[in-house]
Amino acid sequence: MKLMLTERPLHPLAKPTARDFKTGLMNRREYLATMAALGVSAAGAFAIGGIAPTPARAEEPKKGGVLRVAMNVKGFKDPRTFDGVEMSNVARHCNEYLVRWNRDFSFEPWLLEAWEMSNDAKTLTLKVRKGISWSNGDAFNADDVIHNLNRWCEADVAGNSLATRMGALVDANSKKAVAGGIERVDDHTIRLNLPKPDISLIASMADYPALIMHRSYQGDGDPKKALAITTGPFELMNWDAETGAEVKRKDKWWKGEVYLDGIKWVDYGSDPNAMLSAFESGEIDTNHETSADILSQTEAIRLGQSEIATGSTIVARFNVNNAPYDDVKVRRAAQLAVDNGAVLKIALDDRGKPGENHHVAPIHPEYADVGPAERKVAESQTLLKEASKTDHEFDLISVDVEWQKSTGDAIAAQMREAGLKVKRTVLPAATFWNDWSKYPFSCTEWLGRPLGVQVLALAYKTGAAWNESAYSNKAFDELLDKALAMPDAKERQGIMGKIEQNLRDAGIIIQPYWRSVYRSFRNGVHNCEQHQALEQHFEKVWVEG
Repeated sequence: MKLMLTERPLHPLAKPTARDFKTGLMNRREYLATMAALGVSAAGAFAIGGIAPTPARAEEPKKGGVLRVAMNVKGFKDPRTFDGVEMSNVARHCNEYLVRWNRDFSFEPWLLEAWEMSNDAKTLTLKVRKGISWSNGDAFNADDVIHNLNRWCEADVAGNSLATRMGALVDANSKKAVAGGIERVDDHTIRLNLPKPDISLIASMADYPALIMHRSYQGDGDPKKALAITTGPFELMNWDAETGAEVKRKDKWWKGEVYLDGIKWVDYGSDPNAMLSAFESGEIDTNHETSADILSQTEAIRLGQSEIATGSTIVARFNVNNAPYDDVKVRRAAQLAVDNGAVLKIALDDRGKPGENHHVAPIHPEYADVGPAERKVAESQTLLKEASKTDHEFDLISVDVEWQKSTGDAIAAQMREAGLKVKRTVLPAATFWNDWSKYPFSCTEWLGRPLGVQVLALAYKTGAAWNESAYSNKAFDELLDKALAMPDAKERQGIMGKIEQNLRDAGIIIQPYWRSVYRSFRNGVHNCEQHQALEQHFEKVWVEG
């Protein structure tokens, strides 16, 4: 069995990593994320890690039918600026990704056939899969991948979060890919020559804004035009923001058979009762997500449930460009006023684990245990006095989605109980997401990602497109750059402890919990399990009735 994704010998850290997994020093999620960064295929990681493959399903799939999905349908825009996984869940059924992060936490080459990381993490070779054609007849090849890579590296494009993900390839002066960084070796081989090491690139290529577009795409915001040339199993029929979207199966797909005739997404707004009524009346087959607070109601109407533990969370974050949140004492006063465990219990009925106010999850391979985030009311009040802000009214903003609203309410209640003055503002989704990165103090949902360094680079590194807190700390950035250069997860842990402590001490976020995520579906819907990042992979779903 070929263990590497190319013919190169195993990375020197591969066998020690497998040994750590076998001896219990690393869990399955950590192991698969680390092996992917080292260039070891999922099959290879299973083999040397002694993991038994998932047994095949006994059911015989039936072809036909349209899967009806309840989901907030956000407006389409240039995929590199996607800021909601819902956008990708429609688009990913038409266009595809270089790499897929599977529900079992493995990384699967998709439009890539293989990849290979050098021992020093400064050279990444991408092998483009042969035999794939675009719907207009063009052969999919290295030119398409290079076109997308160059667009991803355009750091001066507003909202382009992939420029952060591809940061090791971006020239700080030109705001474009570094000269010589993207090398076309042949029609199906690309070599990325990185000025500095980065072990997160493959994981970033699996993230939802990294949709691969045809080499002719230049940013058109009309979904029918943008997704007119595709490689995926479906073609787009319509996409109407806040209303719905629909795709129809194409005649053939490079990966083989697809069972569904089509998929239809319906937007029922943020009120869960509308979605529950749709389930009861037989209008829908499944949903994007079932929040923990309505699980008992979906169980009562006998829907099937799929649950998965994740690195998904919500943060109440401060934007330091807004006074008085430029004062660490004010931020820390709010943070120390909140008992994260109490918020978890109130908002999610204890369905998750308390957060530690540093946005690195226990499921991440480089997670360092720096202890729990403790509530210290007396210290909170002292800090506010020292900042001369005892009369300041905090205005905590959240979207009108029930579990997020409940979380904001619970945080505000904890702060009030500690003697702080707090106002609550709840906005409809369309309003909230227009300015989500600019609010002085607000709650934002963050999906789980394979690596802790990924999350931190996206959310807290100086100048990152998704750095909604506007946090800028030289020591934090330098430590993070070092961590991104370390393929060995155990070695990264030593630095990660310092990074986590830096973020917590800065009081940038109140991060109450890590949550499990759920999907509900009617009887007769198969292969519709929830994904840890809320991605919808419906090409193997089939339905009865």
